[in-house]
Amino acid sequence: MYISTGVGGCLGCIYGGLMTQYSSPKWCWFYYSFMGLVVAIFACFLTKESELDAEVKELTPSEISTSLEDYESK
Repeated sequence: MYISTGVGGCLGCIYGGLMTQYSSPKWCWFYYSFMGLVVAIFACFLTKESELDAEVKELTPSEISTSLEDYESK
C-alpha cells in the first residue's frame, strides 16, 4: 500500500509539474475540479455492504494455531 501511494505521489507530482508548465492555469483548475467531482460522484455509490467488506475478522488463538499448522505442513 505504501509503495503504491509513493509511486502515485511521484507520478502525480511529475504530471502536475508538466501540466502547470505547458498549459494554462484554467485547464489545471478544470482538471483538478473534475477529479474532485469524480470522487464525489463515486462516494455517492458507497454502501454499508462495502464498509462491512473492509472489516477485518479477528482470529481466535485456536484458528491461528490451525492456520500455522496448515502453513507449516505445506
